[in-house]
Amino acid sequence: MMKINNWEDLIALAKKHGLKPKEAWERIEKTNLKFLNRKSVAEKELKKGTRVQKLMFPKTNNHENILFAKNVPSLDISGDFYNFKNFGDKIFIVLADVSGKGVDAGLIMSRVTTLFEIFVGENRSISQIVSLINDNLYTLRSSKFLTGIFAAYDKKSKNLEFINAGHSNCIISENKNITEHSSNKIPPLGVQPINFDLNSILNKISLKEKIFYIYSDGLSESRDFEGNEIETEGVINLLNKNKNHSIEKQLENIFIEVSAFGALQNIHNEEKSIIKDDLTILAINGG
Repeated sequence: MMKINNWEDLIALAKKHGLKPKEAWERIEKTNLKFLNRKSVAEKELKKGTRVQKLMFPKTNNHENILFAKNVPSLDISGDFYNFKNFGDKIFIVLADVSGKGVDAGLIMSRVTTLFEIFVGENRSISQIVSLINDNLYTLRSSKFLTGIFAAYDKKSKNLEFINAGHSNCIISENKNITEHSSNKIPPLGVQPINFDLNSILNKISLKEKIFYIYSDGLSESRDFEGNEIETEGVINLLNKNKNHSIEKQLENIFIEVSAFGALQNIHNEEKSIIKDDLTILAINGG
């Protein structure tokens, strides 16, 4: 398996597949252009059947230099979404993924993100928000469920509280040492009633001089040049390669490289080079 550390390595891999350096670079650039323009294309497609996508994502990818996010939606209506809302000195954050695709998933997204904003505005705790959203989804009996991270970040103390509802573990960077952050978890929301005190499994961490990354499975399930899912380890490797950049640049570079994975893995099939799932990553900067 060829180790990929930089763009020169990408070109070398492409040459192994019979492309000249110029052809390889043009292929990467072409795929990157498609990748970076996917959001506008996806929005046009979504308008044909539903407009719920507009409700899912905040208008900014950089909030107070604390919260950074990057999302590239698939061309289908998918289940990834993130949102945040200020209340007092806290930023309430959700990044979640509804099971399945299509209009049903889009409607659940719309429902959850609306409930999230309502409950934050009512000064509910993260535990209360998660419990109420779970109750709401469970009563729908829709067969849909949701995995996600629900968090509250205190801008003064730089403490983070969060609940992991059946989602991937997060990643933390401290002094540029990037590792997986294991956490307490509950089942995905909408599957069963919650009959215990969520405060007993509430995760708490200080983010002073740390960066906390939350991401969707669309990112960790992206495939490398050998066709294998990169998993959490692969996301950590991508962050390590970009840790000396600004957070915005880190996230941008990760998405460009993931698009290159697809482009060069499927050199002879342009359609397969287009990533099919939503990709979302969010970073909380404790400074």
